[in-house]
Amino acid sequence: MTSSYEKPRTFKTEGVVLRQAAYGEADRMLTVYTRDFGTLRLVARGLRRPTSRMAGHLEPLVHASLQLARGRGPDVVAGADTLHGHTALRSSLEGIARGLVCAELVEAFAPDEQANPELFRLLLSALGMLDEGDGDLLLWHFAFHVLVLTGYMPELQQCVVCGAQVQPDEHLFTPGLGGVVCTSCARGGDPGGPHERAGALLLPLSVNALKVLRFFRDHPYENVRQLHIDAPLARELERVEGGYIRYLLEREVRSAEFLNQLSRLLPAKG
Repeated sequence: MTSSYEKPRTFKTEGVVLRQAAYGEADRMLTVYTRDFGTLRLVARGLRRPTSRMAGHLEPLVHASLQLARGRGPDVVAGADTLHGHTALRSSLEGIARGLVCAELVEAFAPDEQANPELFRLLLSALGMLDEGDGDLLLWHFAFHVLVLTGYMPELQQCVVCGAQVQPDEHLFTPGLGGVVCTSCARGGDPGGPHERAGALLLPLSVNALKVLRFFRDHPYENVRQLHIDAPLARELERVEGGYIRYLLEREVRSAEFLNQLSRLLPAKG
């Protein structure tokens, strides 16, 4: 990971548009995760006008080549060309919701104006596989590796209270300490331990859920997509990994909540 950059008067990069917001009468403020500079806040002049030639290249979740100009405030988009529009992904509400989960996680955890090429490649890869039809398992694997690449990887090998190697058993996970609590500490072997230090936020963690999280950590998604995860295990992963993310952000992931609500409205598949 590199440090903040020195901007020339004009410069080029490529990036994924994470979100847009209205800015003035005809402009939009863009949040873009770029290959070379990390997260940038950019102004796109006239993007809200029907005649804008850049509008289609700067939609959320589009991967675009960007020509940028240094501004007095936010930098300005001087030109844009689509590299990958992720058309299939953006053709359904469910696809858009999944893509926006990825975008929101990157924006939430990646520092502004700090390049992280691995995270950029991870985002592009995830959007590409979502575009091909992958679903929630990809989102959990992606979220785990966002945590890894931004310095928040949970501890899954040693007890975060006593430091002992975690043995196969039923355990607890504490978001406040960022990892697994061993059986002894979970049963009160450490009298002043996790309850006092982590505000008593202790989440049950089964052997199977721990194995899946370790598999996420150790394997690319090409291997993970072969896993069969039943509904109870999926709910447990949501409680543990989702609970950890909510703890770190001190809020819900808004796009994930929208996806959950949307899934209740859609007809069951198969």
